[in-house]
Amino acid sequence: MKAFSRRFICNLVILNMILLPYAAHTQAALIGTEQAVARVQAQAERDKVRSFVARADVQHQLAALGMSEATASERVNALTDDEVQQLAGKIDALPAGADGGGLLVTVLLIMVLVVLLFYLLDNKRR
Repeated sequence: MKAFSRRFICNLVILNMILLPYAAHTQAALIGTEQAVARVQAQAERDKVRSFVARADVQHQLAALGMSEATASERVNALTDDEVQQLAGKIDALPAGADGGGLLVTVLLIMVLVVLLFYLLDNKRR
């Protein structure tokens, strides 16, 4: 009986040594660099959208529209990777300044320079 159990265990170990590497090969696979980078970028973009939604001014605007902070974060979590990528691109395209006052100053400065140029040209003709 002892010899039978030893033989059975040895055969079982040999069978496992032969078959398990093939089973592990079908379940585990290497991922490419592109896939790893895409996952990291997707997570970074999702974090960007989450931090944007968590800002106080955005929260105030969402509250004015009737959406709570919890609902907004749940909706961000429910977005697909493509939707998150589109939103992150739109966030990147937003102006960095608060009100665009620099544009107003630039336009006024150009207008003053044009008026001054016309004034100088008119005085030169006389």
